Amino acid sequence: MLAIDIQNQPDRYIISIAKTAMDKDALLRLLQNLQLEQLAQKIDFDDSLLELGDEINTGWWQANKQRFINEQL
Repeated sequence: MLAIDIQNQPDRYIISIAKTAMDKDALLRLLQNLQLEQLAQKIDFDDSLLELGDEINTGWWQANKQRFINEQL
């Protein structure tokens, strides 16, 4: 038996994972990530959201870069 087996059905994928291949906590994290991915695919983001994310990241980096980079002359 394979540690991870995927069956392709007409309307779904069936994934079987051996208990020896992954502990319960890791499996729950994987399922949570799959649920987040499924929800993210339903959302229709436009490019303005990506621009906003870039602005937030740039602002955060400007405010916090001294914590990570030691700029000595």
